[in-house]
Amino acid sequence: MTGKSITKAGQARRAALPLSLLLAGALSAGSAPAQELTYGSGVPERSAANREGVLPLLEAITAATEGRVSFTPILGGQLVSIPGALEAIADGVVDSGFLITQFYPSDLPAAALMSELTGLGTDPFATMGALNEAYFVDCAACRADFEALGVVPALLQSAAPLTMQCTQPVATAADLAGLRVATIGRPEMRWATALGMVPVQTAISDLLSALQLGMTDCAIIGTSWIRSYGLEDTIKGVIEMPQGIIAGAVPLAFNADSWAAVDDADRVSIRGLMAATLWDYVSNAYVTPDVETRAALTNRIAFVPGDAALAEAWQAFSAGEAAALRSLAAERGIADSDALIDRIIETFRVWHEDLLPQFAGDREAFIRIANDRIFDRIDL
Repeated sequence: MTGKSITKAGQARRAALPLSLLLAGALSAGSAPAQELTYGSGVPERSAANREGVLPLLEAITAATEGRVSFTPILGGQLVSIPGALEAIADGVVDSGFLITQFYPSDLPAAALMSELTGLGTDPFATMGALNEAYFVDCAACRADFEALGVVPALLQSAAPLTMQCTQPVATAADLAGLRVATIGRPEMRWATALGMVPVQTAISDLLSALQLGMTDCAIIGTSWIRSYGLEDTIKGVIEMPQGIIAGAVPLAFNADSWAAVDDADRVSIRGLMAATLWDYVSNAYVTPDVETRAALTNRIAFVPGDAALAEAWQAFSAGEAAALRSLAAERGIADSDALIDRIIETFRVWHEDLLPQFAGDREAFIRIANDRIFDRIDL
C-alpha cells in the first residue's frame, strides 16, 4: 500500500460520492442533515480502549451535536483490520475509524513519527497532551501527510506506561537477558535490544498465540492488556517499572468527504470535546483499567518493581532516544527534521516538567491548558 495508491482511490471515491454526502453538501448550515457514520476498528470489542475510550467518545459526539452526527461502530476486525485501517478510511470503506500511525511509514513518513515517541513519556496525562501538541502544533508535515490521503484525525492517543510481562516469573534485568519479547513498535524493539533481549515484532492480535506457543517469552505491553487480549492464564510475571508510554494511535479519524459533510457548527462542537477527551480517554481506558487489572490478578501473577540495573538501563535508553528520532526522521527525508525533533522533544519536556505540576490530578486545569495550547489554535 502506498500513499499514491491511497490518494488515487480517494480521488476516485470523491468523483462518485454517496448520495447522502451529495445531499448533505447541497443543504445549508441552517438545515444540516443527520449524519450516520460508520466507525471501523480492528481492536477487540471487549478491550478497555473501546469500552471506556472510543465508544464514550462517539456517544459524546452524538450528544454534543444533538444527534446530527452519530456512529455505527463495527469493531474487532469485522470490517477493518488494524493494518488496513488507513486505506479503509481513506477510501471510504468506513466513514471513520481507528488507526495506528506506525504501520504506515511510507504513506505517513512524518506522522508515523508519532508512534516513535514511546521513550519520551513517563506520565500518561502529560504524554497525552504532549503527543497532541506535537502533532497538531509542532508538525505541519504530519498534518500534510494525512491531508494528502483525505483523512482527518480528531485526536491522537497515548496510553498508560508499558510493563514487561512474561510467561515465567521475572524480577531483574538479568532475568530478561536472552529472552524473546513480543514488541509492537520500533521503540520497544530498541528497548528490548538494549536489555539484551531478542525483540520479535508481533501484531497485537497475535500476542496470545505468540506467548502460548513459545514464539516469545515476554511482551512489552500495558497492564490492562492482560485482560483485553486474554492473557490471564499465560502471563506469570510482570515487572511494573514504567518502560515508556506507547503513542501514535489515532482513535478517531474521519474520511475527509464524510467529515466535510458534517455541518460547520457541529465540527466546532466536536473539536470542543477533544481536550476533555484526552483526559477521560487515558484515565478511563488505560490508567483505571491498569489498576483494576492488577488488583484482580495479584494472586495469580507476580507483580514486581524491577531492580536498580533495569532502572539505570531505562534512563540510558531514554536519553538516547533523541538521537534515534533524529536519525529516523532524516532517513525518511523529512524537511528540517532536526528542528522538528527538537520541537517535539521540547514539547514533551514542557508538558512533563512545566505543565504537569499545574494540572496533576486536576481534570479542569488540564482541559484549560490543552485547549489553550492545542485545540483553540487549530481547525479540524
